[in-house]
Order: sequence, then C-alpha cells, then structure tokens
Amino acid sequence: MNWRDIILQHFQPNISRLTLAADPDGLLLEEDILTALGEMGFELISFGDPVAFRYAYESKYRCRWDQGEAAELIVVVRGNEQELRRLPYDIWKAGRKLSFTLADIFPKLSYPVVASLERFYLDRLYRAYSEYYGGELGERTTKEFILKHVFGIVPELINSPVELLKMLLSRHCNMVSVPPMLDEFLVKSLRKKTIFQSWPLEDIVSSREAFFAFLQTKWNQFLKSLAGGGIFEEVPFDHYDIRVYIDDLFLEGHLQPVPVAGPEALPEWAKAGVLFDKRSEDRKRLEGLLEKIKKDLPEETATYRDWQRLAVLWAEMLVLNDELTGDVKTGGKAKIEELHETIEERFASWMIRRYGSLVNLPYTSRPVVLHHIPRYLAYRRSRGGARKTALVVMDGLALDQWLIMRRVLAEKRRKWRFEESQVFAWVPTLTSISRQALFAAEPPLYFKDSLTTTQKEERHWRKFWEDCGVKRGSIFYRKASGSEPVNEIEEALSPQLEIIGLVIDKVDRIMHGMELGTAGMHQQVRLWAEQGYLMELVEYLLTNEFDVFLTSDHGNIAATGEGRLPDGILAETRGERARIYDNEAFRRQVQEKVENALPWPGFGLPADCYVLLARGRSAFVSEREEVISHGGISLEEVIVPFVRIWEEH
Repeated sequence: MNWRDIILQHFQPNISRLTLAADPDGLLLEEDILTALGEMGFELISFGDPVAFRYAYESKYRCRWDQGEAAELIVVVRGNEQELRRLPYDIWKAGRKLSFTLADIFPKLSYPVVASLERFYLDRLYRAYSEYYGGELGERTTKEFILKHVFGIVPELINSPVELLKMLLSRHCNMVSVPPMLDEFLVKSLRKKTIFQSWPLEDIVSSREAFFAFLQTKWNQFLKSLAGGGIFEEVPFDHYDIRVYIDDLFLEGHLQPVPVAGPEALPEWAKAGVLFDKRSEDRKRLEGLLEKIKKDLPEETATYRDWQRLAVLWAEMLVLNDELTGDVKTGGKAKIEELHETIEERFASWMIRRYGSLVNLPYTSRPVVLHHIPRYLAYRRSRGGARKTALVVMDGLALDQWLIMRRVLAEKRRKWRFEESQVFAWVPTLTSISRQALFAAEPPLYFKDSLTTTQKEERHWRKFWEDCGVKRGSIFYRKASGSEPVNEIEEALSPQLEIIGLVIDKVDRIMHGMELGTAGMHQQVRLWAEQGYLMELVEYLLTNEFDVFLTSDHGNIAATGEGRLPDGILAETRGERARIYDNEAFRRQVQEKVENALPWPGFGLPADCYVLLARGRSAFVSEREEVISHGGISLEEVIVPFVRIWEEH
C-alpha cells in the first residue's frame, strides 16, 4: 500500500456522480492520482473563479447528466472542509463531501515541513514513514528525517569537500528540487563546520545554475594547476568519487571543456574537460549523447519530469548535430532518424495517457503547463518576489533554438544568469490555443468563443492581473515583430508599469518561411539573436528592475507531407499538423481515409472541439513536401523553455 491508496480507496465508480473534495495540500492534483482517477472514469475540476467554474460545470458536466450520461465528477477546493461552503449552494447540497490532508497521512511529522515537499517526493517519504515506529517529531527532527530518507542527505556525515561535492553533484545533475526551508537547515548545519567556511554554500546548495558556474570556474583553475605541475586542493576533482561524474558533466553540457597548454601530460580522466580538436570532441560528444538518450528513454509509467529531462538532452543533440552536419560518420544520420521515430512514438503514447493529468498539477514551485505561468508569477509576487514582472513570449521557439539563443546571450552578457526549466504547451500546439491559454491562465475550455484567434490575449492578460489586485494602468501587453527598433517598445513602457507581457513573433515568421529544415532554423535564429534585439530588450527590462521571464507558446518540428486531408469544408481549423472539427462524425470520416491521422482525446478543450493530429513527423501537406511546422504532439512541439534571466552583481 502507498499513500495514494489511502486516497483512492474513497473513489469507487457508481457511488456518486458528484464528489466535493477539500484538498488544501493538492493531493488529488498529484500526477499519478490524477491518472488513476482518470482511468477509473472520474473527471476532475478545480474550483477557483466562481463564474468560470459555473461555466465549465454547466457546459461540460451538467448538460451531460441532463442527457442521461453517467459522467462522474470530482470538484476540488484548495482549502479545508469549511472552504467547501464557498461552492454554489446547489452543488454543495448535491455532492458527496470528502477531505484529504498531509496531516492525515503523516500525523507524526511536522505538517509545515511535509507540506513544503513537492508531491513527487511523497513516495519516498511514505516508504520511510511506514517503517517509523517512534513518537511525534518536531520541526527540526522532521527536517532531519526528510533530508535523510527522501534526499539521502545526512548533514552530520558531510565532513569533507568530497562528501559535499558528491551530494551536490547527485542533486543538481538529477535536477532534485529540495524545499527552501530544508536548504536553509542544511546550509546552517554545514556552516558550523570550519572546512566549509570559504565555500559559497548559500548559492551552490540551492541553485543549480550557481553550482555549475562555480564548478566551471574551479575546473578552469584545476586544469591550469595540473598543467603547471601544481596541486589544486580547493575542489577535489581528482578524487575517485568525483571523477565518475566528469564525463557526464561535459557530455550533457553542464560544464564546457577549456583549452590548456600541454594537455598531453594530463591524466586520461581529465581530458573529457579539455578542448583539443573541437570537431573531434564534438563528434565524440554527439555519439555519447545519442547513447545516453537511447539508454534514458522514458517508459510508459514515466513522469513528466523524465520527458522534460530527455527533451533537454535531445535539444542539445540537435544543436550539436547541426554544427557537425557534413562531418559525421556514415550512418550517423540514419541512427538519429531511427531514434527520433522511437522517441516520437513513445512520447505520443505517453501524451495520450498522461497529458490530461498535467493540467491540474500544482504550479507554486514551478509551472508544468503553459497556463500555469501567470499563476506561478503571481504566486512569486505575493510571496515577496519582485513587484515588477515581465514575461517575454517567443512565438514558436523550440528548446533547441533556445539553446542557440542562450549561447549568444551568454557570450555577449557575461554577467547574465539563466534559471532554466521546461513547460508543456497546450495541445493542439497552435498559437491561438496554446498562447491564448498562456495569457488567459486557463485551459482552452474557458475561451471557446475565441479559440481560433489571438485577438483577446490582451484582454485575458489584463483580467488575470486585475483579479490579482494589480491596477489596470500598471499592466501592459504588446505584440512585436522582433525586427522593429527596440526603442519603439521602450518608449511605450511607462514608469508606473508593474506587469509586462510581450509577444515576439520573429521565430514563428522564420519558421513559416523556412525551406532549409532544422539547420536553416538554427542558422536564422542564431543570426537574429546576434543582431541584439532580444539582448537590448532584456537589458532594458533588467535595468528597470523587472523580474524577467522568457517562454514560448509552442515549439516546431521538421515534418514531411504524406498527403493533404480530404476534409473539404469539414475542418474548422486547418493546420499542417493539426485539424479541428466541430463534429466527431466529421473527424471520424476523415480519420478513416488516411493513415497518418491520430485522434486527440481533447483534454481541457471545449466539448465540441474534436482534434485530429498528424502522427509522428508527418504533415497534412503534399506528399514528400518538407515543412517546419507545429500543431502536433512531437517532443519538439510540446516541451518548451521557461527561463528566468537575471544579472549577477
């Protein structure tokens, strides 16, 4: 039995068509819980804005009950049992009422400490807790218990730079997210030890970016010391337990190899971080990335985090492969093509089964789906974050193209830092759906009347922030081409602005005019980045004390046509990778006539929105026609960058 079983035992089909659940800790919104409930036939909706909730309830559920359908709905209220009273009276009266809290599952642990954990880690905590037979633990002892049993960290046992580095490498290479209160406790414990007095613990323990920047600096110093015949004792790279990480640190791009005088004298293990012949090293790294991607391919039960990690590796590989085009071993292209097909097939299966569970996931520690982003920014702001927030949306920017932009920005602005994560775009990955969901901070279900246009984005953006208490005159939205002088935007930004939303559609324009595939996209994106538009814009925002975030509404993929669809006037929206119909019979009629069409379940879409997607890397265009497009569920279209940019002083 695991902690989910304690909750799921309360949900059995045919007990009640309407269940009202008080869920202050977001337990019902955990990824595997949502998937399990979906497989049992339950649908779930969170109660937030009363008007939006009533619309969704009446349009998607009440009407089905009136027609005799046996739909079973769970309404989740993020609060205690008393908060259920906020529901409309007719719903409160009709529903079966339940309540779930972390305090019920872990009664012997300090509730605030347990509540700080991402739900992803509750499995490990529950396994350890099930074997704990002592009394109640206070705040300090709960922190120790969780650090040890969830994260494998025992502060008392970290007494040397080797042990500290092992812990940090394991954590940051695997993107482990430790709650700030546990990080503070850990740093405080380590600060008591004289050996760590000179280490920047406050930065490198909590920040992945700061840790790798620290390691890069120390690696450069280490190599110079080795090449000069000296001894470098500050960071023990040469210790066996640390050396095992070296290859992967450079393979995955966490660290960059550097040139060294007299590299031949260096030990073999250190040469992974030395720049000899860049072309040769890049070939070797490409082969290593392909092997790692193949080995790390997520299984059917993978989490969204597994796919995010793979998406980053795949993007790194795409950029490197493009740089080596024409200079790779025979068979390299075929190997990549075969792996790409496997990835897309496996990702599509995972998306159909698990994507629906992502929509309602908690967003306070990090957004998962695009519509979480404004809510995440508002949460940061409410918790003492910067008063002024700017969101720059690069229309159509894929992860691999972001890596190219980042490289240019990092070279030109050495003090800029990038806190990088990834979010899932809305499906179908069309601009009017995915970007509108971003600015509305809601699933497409809530903007049915504007599903095919982006004209209401500004209205959505302003409404969201006004509902958060920001004055109308302090909110700004604008679309820009990315070709006009940056000062045109700067002149429109008045000093009283607190919230800025900017759409830059340069990458999307490049995409839709591209005839040279992925390599052409990379070249054009690099040239545009080097022209300095984005750099000037971000610099202006940082100078004016904005908290700057960058994201994309969808990515793009190089696709090959397998024939145009015989849908005539049936399709409401005609995309190269997606079609939307207002009648299921129309969709079925078209689907039966073509092999490369995949029906999408329609998570979060209006009830009369039926989507047909192009399978794999195909497109609904003329046979053998090559296009760069979007709309489907390929890894490159769906998982996009979400980046915070700041300047280190």
